[in-house]
Amino acid sequence: MRVKRPTRWLMGLLLMHSMLFSSSAFASSDWFISKDLYTMAHKELLEDDTAAVFQTIIQAWQQSPDSVKANNLDQLLNLAISEDCGHSLERKVLPTWLSKLSIERQVEQNLNQQLLKISVVGLTRSDITNISLTKWPNKPLLNGAPFIDDGGYFSVETQRLNEPVSAGLYKLSITAENKPPWVGWIVLTTPEDKQQISWKDSKTWRIDNIDKNSGSCPSPTLSIKLYDLNDTAWHPIWSQESDSDWPTSLPKLSLPEGRYWLSVGVVRTRWQGEISILDIQRITRPVDYVSDDDDDNNNSK
Repeated sequence: MRVKRPTRWLMGLLLMHSMLFSSSAFASSDWFISKDLYTMAHKELLEDDTAAVFQTIIQAWQQSPDSVKANNLDQLLNLAISEDCGHSLERKVLPTWLSKLSIERQVEQNLNQQLLKISVVGLTRSDITNISLTKWPNKPLLNGAPFIDDGGYFSVETQRLNEPVSAGLYKLSITAENKPPWVGWIVLTTPEDKQQISWKDSKTWRIDNIDKNSGSCPSPTLSIKLYDLNDTAWHPIWSQESDSDWPTSLPKLSLPEGRYWLSVGVVRTRWQGEISILDIQRITRPVDYVSDDDDDNNNSK
């Protein structure tokens, strides 16, 4: 049995509805008589039917809403996600040849520039020949064949984007050899408008006050990766993930002296049915790693 939502959740929903619709319509006892998609979505959410809400949100995005209605859809989706972090948003299951699928929206800040990108990653039993991602109605973001390793894990990402990947409706299409194409709708919420992680110096970083209590969703994680700059495959030689007690510096490691590439990111995860949606803020930079003795000597100078 689901836990009844708190009163303030309901009041927030009613307030949001009153901002979108006229006060006279809201004051009426039969304010749900209207059959427009926004009223339907509010009604379905009050009835605890998050899967129906999600389908209505998709239809509403397909009508190219104005900024006020788009903001309303964004808030509706956030409320629907709060039920169980998005697991119940969609009943559609992935095909047997596609056992895992994730959408990763990332903002990466290095020393000189900000890189914006979105990636599609997952696990497959088939030879995927093409993945495309298009923002509704016709703005292509990604189109190409993914890299697939020996274990079946695949990834494909956009080229450098000129603007953040905004809230809205996206069409995802995946084609594999001897399989019917798989097509799904992805709805993204508004990304964070502020970078919450930044460098202090070459091996330490600062993190703004981030709420680690994400309600029904997992706590955000801090992902730290170290790469060999000479490794063209770009596989981390060391990594660490923490969902509590986040470190703010690179620990002592048993590594040869030299120059490496350090990546530190805050990762937030939710779901859209079986698809995981990741929002990542990452900082990267080259670091010179020296032995403990050399490091101690440098610090004593």
